[in-house]
Amino acid sequence: MNSIIKYLDTYAEPEIPKGLFRSTFFPIKEKQYQFCVVVPLYGEASLWLEHGLKSLLDASAHQHHQTLIIAVINRHELSEPWIQEENDSILKYLERFPKRKIADFNQMNLFQISPSADLLALDHNTEPYLFHSKEGVGKARKVGCDLALALATTPHLRCKYIHTTDGDAVVDKDYFEIETTTQADILLHPYVHVGNYEQMKALKIYENSLRYYVTGLKYAKSPYAHESLGSTIATTPDCYAKVRGFPKRNAAEDFYFLNKAVKVGKLHQSEKGLVKLIGRKSHRVPFGTGVGTEKVWQTLSKNEIPKFYDPKSFEVLKNLIFEIEQWSQTPRTQPDKIKITQSIGKGTIQTDISKLKTLLETLGFFSILETAKLQRKNSEAILKHCHESWDGFKTLKFIHGLRDNYFPEIEMGQALIGYEA
Repeated sequence: MNSIIKYLDTYAEPEIPKGLFRSTFFPIKEKQYQFCVVVPLYGEASLWLEHGLKSLLDASAHQHHQTLIIAVINRHELSEPWIQEENDSILKYLERFPKRKIADFNQMNLFQISPSADLLALDHNTEPYLFHSKEGVGKARKVGCDLALALATTPHLRCKYIHTTDGDAVVDKDYFEIETTTQADILLHPYVHVGNYEQMKALKIYENSLRYYVTGLKYAKSPYAHESLGSTIATTPDCYAKVRGFPKRNAAEDFYFLNKAVKVGKLHQSEKGLVKLIGRKSHRVPFGTGVGTEKVWQTLSKNEIPKFYDPKSFEVLKNLIFEIEQWSQTPRTQPDKIKITQSIGKGTIQTDISKLKTLLETLGFFSILETAKLQRKNSEAILKHCHESWDGFKTLKFIHGLRDNYFPEIEMGQALIGYEA
């Protein structure tokens, strides 16, 4: 609880209740929730009201417990007019339900939308509560989860996990069921893209490229071999506080959050609570599923074959991770850069390892090894330090460096065959 209080007092968004006020701001004093889910909504009224909200209500009713849905309805000063119109339609829809105003928080209202679920709406669609143009889904997730965290310090919210999903997500009825043996700090729900629109083939290929990358990381025995989709994440309040919440980015906030979270907690890939992501055209963020799908679609439109990373890149990564493990066991304190580079490239890079050595130096690999020996006293601590420093972000940059210098992306089918081999 100390980490949660420290986070709320230091890093939470300004609109989150502070200090003793946290224990009194909630309008229904006797209400207690067993589940909580945060949903950022940006111009997604029709889709969410028809599919996503209904699925969350069904999942809540299935559990016979009370659920709090925190909807962060947001736009920024440069958003197109239709975004505001869509957001307004959500706020108008909610007005049909019994409402409780939250004192001193004009942008927050609590709606009783079903016998088993209430919806706490955060209005960031109206002046003066708009986001800045460089903020987006990351800010929305952070505001919603910060509010959930504040409630978790009161008797009102007694949940093991704070879930977060998206406006295009439809959850199964067992969404809030957690495997009884799970003791994880971060939970990832299974997911699949569904739909019947013109880019569905491209979307499935893009989804396969995500799964292909994670499979490659698993093959290499990377500690960061997991999906990074914000619509599938659940985190314990303590873990959320320890990593200081979601970054307020307009994209990839899920990747950066998980990249930090797996360093302080245990991750579990759940088999329950399938999340169906409805395929659609989207340019809400500068990269991600919508943009990635559009890129694949353009490739298919030219009668070209989409490309994936060359499997050889994951062979090199596997060698690198093996070298980290060996380094944690050796008494040496100064890494032999040439020898280690040769070992990492063994079996895949036969000539000209100079570019590989430069890539490793640029990413700070040798410095990580040396610092681990200087700052850590035993092999377990050295290994942990190396894996935390050589994280998911550096891993991705390393794979990109191998792509640019040695192994260009190859056609999808060839990549899959090569990987199986």
